Amino acid sequence: MKIAFISTLYAPHELGGAERAMRVLAEAAAGIGHEAVAISLAPDGVARQGQVGPVKTYYVPLANVYWPFRKARAGPVQRALWHLIDAYNPVMGARVGRILDAEQPDLVQTDNLLGFSVAPWRAAQRRGIPVVQTLHDYYLACPNSSMFRGGQSCAVQCSACRALCAPRRALSTIPAAVVSVSRRTLERVEGSGAFRSVAHKMIAHGVNDVRASPPPRADRAPGGVLCIGYLGRVEATKGIEVLLDAARRMPGGSVRVLVAGQGEPGYVESLKARCAGLDVSFLGFTKPAELFAQIDVLVVPSVWEEPLGRVIFEAYEHGVPAVVSRAGGMPEIVDEGRTGFVFEAGNARALADLLIAQRERGWAGARFFAACREKSGEFSMERSFAQHAQLWDSVARRAPAAWVGA
Repeated sequence: MKIAFISTLYAPHELGGAERAMRVLAEAAAGIGHEAVAISLAPDGVARQGQVGPVKTYYVPLANVYWPFRKARAGPVQRALWHLIDAYNPVMGARVGRILDAEQPDLVQTDNLLGFSVAPWRAAQRRGIPVVQTLHDYYLACPNSSMFRGGQSCAVQCSACRALCAPRRALSTIPAAVVSVSRRTLERVEGSGAFRSVAHKMIAHGVNDVRASPPPRADRAPGGVLCIGYLGRVEATKGIEVLLDAARRMPGGSVRVLVAGQGEPGYVESLKARCAGLDVSFLGFTKPAELFAQIDVLVVPSVWEEPLGRVIFEAYEHGVPAVVSRAGGMPEIVDEGRTGFVFEAGNARALADLLIAQRERGWAGARFFAACREKSGEFSMERSFAQHAQLWDSVARRAPAAWVGA
């Protein structure tokens, strides 16, 4: 089978877990004898072909008013124009269509479509190629991909998003199957009116291609210092302020916080001033394994509905439990009391009380270690690929006839 993977970015231009997950699946498909082709945007605007490992790559120039990942923020008029073009971009559909004509894949797997719009769905439909769509964010319901505004998650899709997402909603009947990284993400996108007639939907929480052999951990007597870790972008939506407020509420000398990740320099400096007097270290960019080796527990305190945090199952691979906010899909991969805990998003007191209680009863390091290592198997590359391979085979065997229409 030949599979064309379409995503906003592809190696060597990966920015996050979504791109990494698609690359892992593409390489796994190629590794067992399928042909894998990746189609992504060209950051430099130059069309080219290449090869990344076993995957043939196409980098396509973006037909829009600016590159969405540039550091300089566009003005309001430019942003409005960009989103209007991205509502449905026939130029990008035509560019993808030419590649599909050349490659003639049996299946198209679309992931993040920012910049492409959903035009590749129609390009595939016109050629009778079945489509599987994976949801990593809320792009199909929100032009900003986040459904987050004014410091809080949107309860429902706003009128502006509904208008701009009308083509996405109308064409969401094209994919033969939808895969989502969490039930909550699928629920929110479906709530916008998308995919209601798509019968085959699958939850695949993530794929972890990291393998670790951490030394076992031991239980500790009540008291002592609890070492908490944070790993990710240092910004307000990630709830870093909630974590620091929780640390301040804990007894003096009972907690140490390691913050690994980068953020806007001015914001990071304001956080450092805010936690003066606390045992908090800002490590900057840090390899995940190096952080996990130093901490007892990972805290993921997001205040927006994060679709999923791959950092959680990466921590499990290292035997580290996770305390996550009740937001988005994260609670779906935490076994309460076994591989971690869940607290109400934005509630620093609840987070502090939870950590204090675990410290005072004695940190169950050995039990958490065993449970997390076992849980990590649910996110193995082998298991995730088997799920996708079965779906791809089923969809390809039901391939539709080429569509004829305007």
